[in-house]
Amino acid sequence: MIRKRGLQKEFKSEVSEQGALDIEDLAQLGKKIGTCPYYGARDTVRTADLVVLPYQSLLLKSARESLGLNLKNSVVIIDEAHNLADSLTSMYNSKITSSQLNAILSHLEAYLNRFQSVLGAGNRRYIQTLTVLTRSFLRVLTSNQDDACTMTSMTINQFLFSLDIDNINIVKLCQYVKESNIIHKVSGYANILNINQDGVNHLSHQQQYDEGSSIASFQTLADFLRSLLNCNDNGRIIVARKKFSGQPEDAYLKFVMLCAEKIFLEITCDAYAVILAGGTLQPIEETRLRLFPNLPPSDIKFFTCNHIVPPESILPIAVTRGPSGKAFDFSYSSRSSHTMIEELGRFLCNVVTTVPEGVVMFFASYEYERCVYDAWAASGMISKISKKKHVFREPKNSVDVEMTLNKYKEAIQSCSKSSQDTGVTGALLLAVVGGKISEGINFSDGMGRCVVMVGLPYPSPSDVELTETIKYIENISKPVLVGGDNSSSSKYDDECKLQPGFDILRKCNKGGREYYENLCMKAVNQSIGRAIRHANDYAAMLLVDSRYAHTSSNRSSSSPTDKLPQWIKTRLACAQNYGEVHRLLHQFFKLNRQTH
Repeated sequence: MIRKRGLQKEFKSEVSEQGALDIEDLAQLGKKIGTCPYYGARDTVRTADLVVLPYQSLLLKSARESLGLNLKNSVVIIDEAHNLADSLTSMYNSKITSSQLNAILSHLEAYLNRFQSVLGAGNRRYIQTLTVLTRSFLRVLTSNQDDACTMTSMTINQFLFSLDIDNINIVKLCQYVKESNIIHKVSGYANILNINQDGVNHLSHQQQYDEGSSIASFQTLADFLRSLLNCNDNGRIIVARKKFSGQPEDAYLKFVMLCAEKIFLEITCDAYAVILAGGTLQPIEETRLRLFPNLPPSDIKFFTCNHIVPPESILPIAVTRGPSGKAFDFSYSSRSSHTMIEELGRFLCNVVTTVPEGVVMFFASYEYERCVYDAWAASGMISKISKKKHVFREPKNSVDVEMTLNKYKEAIQSCSKSSQDTGVTGALLLAVVGGKISEGINFSDGMGRCVVMVGLPYPSPSDVELTETIKYIENISKPVLVGGDNSSSSKYDDECKLQPGFDILRKCNKGGREYYENLCMKAVNQSIGRAIRHANDYAAMLLVDSRYAHTSSNRSSSSPTDKLPQWIKTRLACAQNYGEVHRLLHQFFKLNRQTH
């Protein structure tokens, strides 16, 4: 039905008459007319006044070209823009594993052996070049001399030189892969061999489907080759080799894009105006530095406003000590201690008796949540909490999240009707920062009367991609921070050896460290912001760690609470003991029960 242009025109006409339609409406209209709603909607993009689309369709140049999306003189509005810089770079990342490379090599060799005599010189040369590159990539992943797990990082040039493939014209090779349809030809022949059980060159089922289909593996190789066309300083190549006893699929090559500004420049150059909107965009300086460092300050307008809820509808508290007077310290070295977990359990037992309806408690990771829950279960703390709140845990499998949330909601609603009989006043949900629940889920009204943030959820600095991002941001921030000396924004050195993440952080002056702290506090802001969802909502927010009480004056760097949203920061109370927390919570809920 796609080729019937009359039906497509009728679809376009109907859409223009009916105004803004969502996906379901478009699908229904296509069914009614008897034409494809997907291609019909793509045709209407060119004449539409307003187009709503996901990040990828807007920010990826290839996606914009495919959709026929012309940004010239358009106003581009990007919501949830706190994710923008990281989303931009991650879209241009590419990764290929050793098992994919092995499958590709087998397919290329089989194809070359069969058709070598009939292939033209150009085709044969390009296929041989692909084979040489694939072998080189495999060699670098299996060249580990010792039995240790090694991961190295290098620039694109260093990678090409180390593999002795710097003389290959990758631009022409990528063009050949795109225009020759070689991916489908080689994959098609490999599939024929795979189906022909009696064939001498039969490729095993395992070879072909370890990393998805043959075409998917080839497409991954093509993506990785295109990544090598980036400027030397735009990203890094991560080479992850595993020890000999490890599984081969654990080894991989990955290109990590670091430079968001050049990608975003394609948007800002074409658009009439770009509006970045979000509830947790601050600190805005990091966004400016990463997305448009060369734009004059006069071209950037920043607007912020107060929250729609009145100040008395929120109660943010920095909780420094537990009920027995122990200072809360959930830094990595001490958070798993029996003392700290036990004190947190005592604190929660008290909180659930004071807070009505739903309580959501956020942990730094699934592993830590499991560690705490198991300890509480063993000590009887969970049984004690269950007398006041039904206990739920965020599932690791995203498929089960909706079911857990529904059960959590039902438990709160049923308790509001029968709490007099059972003594249970609501439910407790143990969640994870960065999980499915910490962003995008609304805990309005009784679903979230209190949010408890356990510690400061700093990401692991041992993560190699994070380390490279920190180094890059530290590098680009130097001209801004130390007076514009261009020499200080020197190119990456080509040294491959990785330094430990904490060593990198210690060497950072401000830019890299600031980014690392921002990652933590943006995660906190996203999580605690789940509870206030409309003008008449109210909730308490408990930041449980003595570090939340540190002020900028007594620390060389900024305080974590400096990075809280203004509407929370101005109301933040710092409690020196649990008695003060209890009193504030009791007064807050008593007042809001009367006024709502």
